[in-house]
Amino acid sequence: MTDIQFIAGVFTVGMCAAGVLLYRITKVQQDTIRDLTNKLMAKDYNEYKAYQQPVVVDDKPKREPLSYHDDPDIEDNKDTSRH
Repeated sequence: MTDIQFIAGVFTVGMCAAGVLLYRITKVQQDTIRDLTNKLMAKDYNEYKAYQQPVVVDDKPKREPLSYHDDPDIEDNKDTSRH
Protein backbone atom coordinates (compact mmCIF):
# COMPACT_ATOMS: atom_id res chain seq x y z
CA MET A 1 0.00 0.00 0.00
CA THR A 2 1.40 3.35 -0.96
CA ASP A 3 1.49 6.42 1.19
CA ILE A 4 -1.24 8.16 -0.79
CA GLN A 5 -3.63 5.21 -0.31
CA PHE A 6 -2.96 5.21 3.41
CA ILE A 7 -3.60 8.96 3.62
CA ALA A 8 -6.79 8.59 1.56
CA GLY A 9 -8.00 5.80 3.85
CA VAL A 10 -7.34 7.81 7.01
CA PHE A 11 -9.06 10.82 5.44
CA THR A 12 -12.11 8.71 4.52
CA VAL A 13 -12.41 7.25 8.01
CA GLY A 14 -12.01 10.72 9.51
CA MET A 15 -14.73 12.16 7.29
CA CYS A 16 -17.11 9.33 8.22
CA ALA A 17 -16.43 9.90 11.93
CA ALA A 18 -17.00 13.64 11.51
CA GLY A 19 -20.30 12.95 9.72
CA VAL A 20 -21.53 10.70 12.52
CA LEU A 21 -20.48 13.25 15.13
CA LEU A 22 -22.26 16.08 13.33
CA TYR A 23 -25.39 13.94 12.97
CA ARG A 24 -25.48 13.24 16.73
CA ILE A 25 -24.92 16.92 17.59
CA THR A 26 -27.70 17.99 15.22
CA LYS A 27 -30.10 15.37 16.60
CA VAL A 28 -29.50 16.48 20.20
CA GLN A 29 -30.01 20.12 19.20
CA GLN A 30 -33.25 19.35 17.37
CA ASP A 31 -34.58 17.36 20.35
CA THR A 32 -33.77 20.28 22.65
CA ILE A 33 -35.47 22.75 20.29
CA ARG A 34 -38.57 20.51 20.09
CA ASP A 35 -38.72 20.18 23.87
CA LEU A 36 -38.35 23.92 24.44
CA THR A 37 -40.95 24.70 21.78
CA ASN A 38 -43.46 22.38 23.45
CA LYS A 39 -42.72 23.95 26.81
CA LEU A 40 -43.14 27.44 25.38
CA MET A 41 -46.39 26.68 23.56
CA ALA A 42 -48.08 24.92 26.48
CA LYS A 43 -50.51 26.97 28.56
CA ASP A 44 -49.48 25.33 31.80
CA TYR A 45 -47.35 22.49 33.16
CA ASN A 46 -50.12 19.87 32.81
CA GLU A 47 -50.51 20.58 29.12
CA TYR A 48 -46.73 20.43 28.72
CA LYS A 49 -46.63 17.01 30.38
CA ALA A 50 -49.47 15.86 28.09
CA TYR A 51 -47.13 16.57 25.14
CA GLN A 52 -44.52 14.30 26.69
CA GLN A 53 -46.77 11.21 26.78
CA PRO A 54 -46.83 9.01 23.70
CA VAL A 55 -49.94 9.19 21.55
CA VAL A 56 -52.05 6.02 21.67
CA VAL A 57 -53.70 5.24 18.36
CA ASP A 58 -56.59 2.82 18.36
CA ASP A 59 -56.62 1.05 15.01
CA LYS A 60 -60.11 -0.43 15.46
CA PRO A 61 -62.83 1.15 13.34
CA LYS A 62 -65.16 3.60 15.05
CA ARG A 63 -68.32 2.31 13.41
CA GLU A 64 -70.21 -0.95 13.06
CA PRO A 65 -70.25 -2.59 9.63
CA LEU A 66 -73.53 -2.69 7.77
CA SER A 67 -72.89 -6.29 6.78
CA TYR A 68 -69.99 -8.64 6.23
CA HIS A 69 -70.15 -8.02 2.48
CA ASP A 70 -69.89 -4.24 2.95
CA ASP A 71 -66.78 -4.42 5.15
CA PRO A 72 -65.17 -7.89 5.22
CA ASP A 73 -62.13 -6.60 7.17
CA ILE A 74 -64.18 -5.50 10.19
CA GLU A 75 -64.96 -8.25 12.65
CA ASP A 76 -68.56 -8.50 13.72
CA ASN A 77 -68.64 -8.45 17.54
CA LYS A 78 -72.42 -8.47 17.90
CA ASP A 79 -74.14 -11.54 19.25
CA THR A 80 -76.33 -12.66 16.36
CA SER A 81 -77.86 -15.68 18.05
CA ARG A 82 -81.49 -15.33 19.14
CA HIS A 83 -81.56 -18.00 21.80
